[in-house]
Amino acid sequence: MTKIFVIILNFNNQKDIIPCLKSLIKAYPKINIIVVDNGSTDGSLQCIDSLKYKRLQVIRNEANLGFAKAVNKGLKLALKRGAKDVLLLNPDTLPSRGFLEPLLANPAEILGPILKFKRTNVAKGYAGQEGWVYDFGGKINWWLGRCYHLEYFTPRGGVSVPPPRWKEIDYISGACMLIRRKVLEKIGFLNEKYFLFFEDPDFCLRAKKAGFKVALEQKSIMIHNLSEGKKKPFYYFYHLLRSNLIFINTWLPFYRRPLAYLYLHLLGLKMLLNRL
Repeated sequence: MTKIFVIILNFNNQKDIIPCLKSLIKAYPKINIIVVDNGSTDGSLQCIDSLKYKRLQVIRNEANLGFAKAVNKGLKLALKRGAKDVLLLNPDTLPSRGFLEPLLANPAEILGPILKFKRTNVAKGYAGQEGWVYDFGGKINWWLGRCYHLEYFTPRGGVSVPPPRWKEIDYISGACMLIRRKVLEKIGFLNEKYFLFFEDPDFCLRAKKAGFKVALEQKSIMIHNLSEGKKKPFYYFYHLLRSNLIFINTWLPFYRRPLAYLYLHLLGLKMLLNRL
């Protein structure tokens, strides 16, 4: 594990990042970890320091630089220290022994595991049932410029892992993304125009355009402790819409953009009305 570097971004996320780090270190005691902190003030840095893990290095930013710019600092440091592979990992994931080996064995250049999280479903036939949602990667609506995840809901007491339903995906979630060194050396780092959101599909599309393969490794499963249902602050919606606009202008042909702009405008109105 000496040539693998795990990069985790932290921003006032003490409640998640400490369990994440403890679980990761327990599963892989010799793994290299870089935590990039975006000016946290919640005491998480002190808790990270208290772990006293020798293979963990913290990059301390004085302010919130956003996801892409902060993660790029970690990527550059990892490459400088000789990383062969880098793993982007969200602080609200819970790594366990065995998730990493299938990713490393897969020949694709960008990889992700199945992400698994809890949800109380409201869909017809499952209303009110709590269960697991399995995330099989992302697809893009090329008419609207919207990204969505391929999800499979299994109610409590159902199958432990659902059967594979999708063979082709457009992108891997940045919540857990393994990137080979040669990808970064050829296409560069995350696009820093994105402060938050859409940097992962943008990166995967650039990689595919350069001839690299993006794939989901279904033998690897990662628990993702999503905070669904909580009321989001306004800056969340601002960056979601702003980044979506950047994505549309970057990847959609000009003749599809008017429809995408209209949809984005209506989506913004819907988000505003839901907040009132």
